[in-house]
Parts: sequence; structure tokens; C-alpha cells
Amino acid sequence: MHFLFILIALVFGSSASFAADAVDSLRAEPDAPLQKEYKSIPLPGQTAYNGVGLTFGMGFGMFIPPHDCDCMGSWQVQMEYFYLDWLSGGGNVRFYGGDLDNDVMVMYQRYSGYMRLHTVIGSVDMYVGTVLGFENTSFTEFRKQVSNKPTKKNHWWKTSSLAELDSAETEALCEQSFSLSGFSGGLSLGAGYDFSRLFGGTFGAQLDYNFRKDFLLSLVPGIAFNLREVWPWVSQTLRSSWISFEVGGQKYMNRRKDGWSKTVFLGIQFGA
Repeated sequence: MHFLFILIALVFGSSASFAADAVDSLRAEPDAPLQKEYKSIPLPGQTAYNGVGLTFGMGFGMFIPPHDCDCMGSWQVQMEYFYLDWLSGGGNVRFYGGDLDNDVMVMYQRYSGYMRLHTVIGSVDMYVGTVLGFENTSFTEFRKQVSNKPTKKNHWWKTSSLAELDSAETEALCEQSFSLSGFSGGLSLGAGYDFSRLFGGTFGAQLDYNFRKDFLLSLVPGIAFNLREVWPWVSQTLRSSWISFEVGGQKYMNRRKDGWSKTVFLGIQFGA
């Protein structure tokens, strides 16, 4: 009987000692990070690589068609979500609006969704993706003015028929500066480079195609400023925040028009 009590005391004593050692070892270990930290890298179109979470961006600027067409105001909104650190998806809405020429007002709307595959090497993120879009362009002839005064399109040495023909051709070329007219699909690729503490560079290329056999090539280089490095509240609250400036070009293929349309955007991005 005495040996039984001694055995029980030894078992309980060793168990208590083991539990105390385990607790001390857990206290000594540092807390493991809850989530991996990813480097923020700016990307084209008011987006950024975060590796996780959601990004939101918006931009305002101008669309400058070729020929004698008037430039118009434009704005866009873009959202992107990172499902994995190498896979993201999102959507974009873009509007152009204003006076196309002396007689025509235009409202261009483009809605698109995309998926992207990312590769990060140091401070560089590169992606390739697919795009599915829908475009809608509304032209409104809101003023028809007949004047015999010399203008850019109606010189005194031209007859009225030639002036009207020149105006009609210019109007047709201006209208061709917009819209893939319906559904379109395409491929996109781009990259972002965080080359300093405050600044980064971006470049994007996209080729869209629709069932009317139209191709639209878009090239968009840009530069971005890292807002998290100068605003403590943003640094403590958001994963990323960039102010970007982009100047791009667009060119239609298989259409009776030459020259590049130009876009200028100033935007901001937030990542959470």
C-alpha cells in the first residue's frame, strides 16, 4: 500500500512538472505573425499589387481623339480582389463625355471584368490576364448651325458641298475613335516597379477584339507616388495607397482611320 501511494505521488509530481515546463516554453516563444506581409507595388489603372485583400481606385482626366475632334472629359473606377498572392480579379468602369465636334455630343461607356496572374520578383510585379468587356456609345446631334462665316472647316474658297463633305468625313472619323460596339474580349499584360521609397513606375498593354473584327490596342505608361510613406494615418490603416499619373495611347485596327487617340489620367488607389 505504501508503494502505491509513493507511485501515485511520483506520477502527479512528474505531470505537474511537465505542464509547468510546457507553459514556460510557450511564454518564451514569440507570437507568430497572423498574416504574411506583402510589398505594395503600383500597377496600371489605379491598382496595386497587395498580395491579399481588396484595392479600389478612381481617376479623372481627358480623352484626346485624333484629327479635328474635340477632347473630352473622362473618369474611371476600378476594383480588384486578390484571391491568392498570384491570382486576382476585378472590374473597371470608364466614361468619356463631351462635345465630339460642332454638331455631335458623345457619351462613351465601357464595363469590363478581368482575371490576372501575377509574378513578383523583388520590387517588380508582372501580370498577364484576360479581359471581357461591353461598350456602349451614344451620339447625339444636339446642334445644327448653318453659317457662312469662315471657320476651320468652312473656308471661303470652298464650295458649300465640299465643306459639308469635309465635315461629314471628319464627323465619321471622330465617331470611329470610340467603342468596340458591344461585347469584346482581350488579353492584357503589365508591370509595376517600386523603384524608390516614394515613387514607382507602371506600364500596361491591352489588345481587345470584338465580333465586328475590330482590334483596339492600348498602351499606358505611368508614374505613381507612395502616399503611405508621407501620411501616418494611411500607413497605419491601409495596405497601400498610390497617387498615379498616366498618359496612354489607343489605336484601332481594321478601321478607316489613322493616328492614335490619347488618354491622360490622374488617379488615386487604396488597398485594404
